[in-house]
Amino acid sequence: MEVSLNISDRELEKSKPFKQNMEGKPKSKKRKWISIVLTLLLISALGVGIYSAYKGYKITKDIGFNFDPGQLIEKPKEPELKKDSTGKFTNVLLVGIDTREKTKLLNTDVLIVASYNYETKNIVMVSIPRDFEAQVNPDKYWFNKINSSYAVNEQKKEGSGLPQLQRVVEGVTGMEIQYYAMIDFKGFVDLIDSVGGIYVNVENSFTDYKYPLGNGYQKVSFTSGPQLMDGDTALKYSRSRHSQQNGEGSDYARARRQQKVLTALKDVILTSETLLNPTKIMGMITAIQDNIKISEFTLDDIEAGVNILKELKDSTSESYSFVLDPMAGNKSLIAVQPTVAYSIAPIAGLGKYDNIHEYLDLVLANPKLYSENPSIYVYNAGLGSKEASEKTKELKLHFKYLNIVYKQTLYSDKEGIHVFSNKDAEFEYSVNQLSKYLKTENILKPEYITTKLNREDISILLGKEPIVVQDIQESTN
Repeated sequence: MEVSLNISDRELEKSKPFKQNMEGKPKSKKRKWISIVLTLLLISALGVGIYSAYKGYKITKDIGFNFDPGQLIEKPKEPELKKDSTGKFTNVLLVGIDTREKTKLLNTDVLIVASYNYETKNIVMVSIPRDFEAQVNPDKYWFNKINSSYAVNEQKKEGSGLPQLQRVVEGVTGMEIQYYAMIDFKGFVDLIDSVGGIYVNVENSFTDYKYPLGNGYQKVSFTSGPQLMDGDTALKYSRSRHSQQNGEGSDYARARRQQKVLTALKDVILTSETLLNPTKIMGMITAIQDNIKISEFTLDDIEAGVNILKELKDSTSESYSFVLDPMAGNKSLIAVQPTVAYSIAPIAGLGKYDNIHEYLDLVLANPKLYSENPSIYVYNAGLGSKEASEKTKELKLHFKYLNIVYKQTLYSDKEGIHVFSNKDAEFEYSVNQLSKYLKTENILKPEYITTKLNREDISILLGKEPIVVQDIQESTN
């Protein structure tokens, strides 16, 4: 069930938190309850998957809030969000839609699956580029860009756009989606403004001379470095895709910027200045009231979301970002379509997503490793060329979809296995994962290596088994 949220300013005025009377006591328990019920919690890139805003029992049916009076009775266990079949994740589809006033388009500009891991408390975001080819209409076996799926199905039957888009995304990613939320450009801008802007570290400077403005274009520029962005600036940063500088002129670069903006928004929302500020909370409600559609949610969902927010606020959880573009999975999953302009599709063939599912399963299981995504070169340093080649094949099977290459023989007389990074601590986690698998504690570059070899991120030197004193004694006896 899809929900359109529409709260009038007059109703918002009625919903202000209660004030104390002259004796310092609340005016009424009912007033206090209304104040609580009206609290908005936007849980976007958390993978919690709910936009929750509601106005009391009087209007629950209007906004799709599934209210059960029995939910107010104390329950024996804590409420939980819906989870996937593994019981480890809650996944939400976050959608940004292009509804510019002069074009009235219904194409989705942003498609992100945000996944919350209950065991690690980490969040993984997976973006699907708008030009990804998929079967957008369940009634016809034909493929089109995935950003048209919502429009195709919504025009066929009002209210079917988002549920069908959810099914398409589940098919592509293999991730079961429990919630979805769609916001348009105006709501996006107003939401960021309502929290006072977001801090974003712009990775690369770039200029876009073809940023859409009405029926024409305008110039937008960004300089590298951390900066505070208001809603309009964040929107331009998230949507630009025509720059010719620093690799920022693609839909894939744009997807990464969108994830960066969502992470920054999540960080602002999790601050005490926002969560404990009734004015900002009500401002968020006002910002999105006419600009959002959400899946059905319940009082249990809201309470469970609040509990997760509390955990995240005080935890050391991390967010990881991935894009299903031609670089994903060591360039083995997705390729540019030669027959359709500006489109991409699975290398295995249209509608064939098994490899993508396998890759994302590995990503969810070990997001830090696949986020670092190092280039790994293996060298024979004494183990033997054939043996080193076979060991490389073993590594490629265990660490699938990483860039692992057997290069050459460097030495024939060195002992032991060494795993080290040529780029300081940038790939420390990956080095530890590889050394653990190879059962070696040698994670520093040995003295006999005086260069950066082929300038790979991580080097593995496979030497022969070291001869220990005990072995020498046994051989002499």
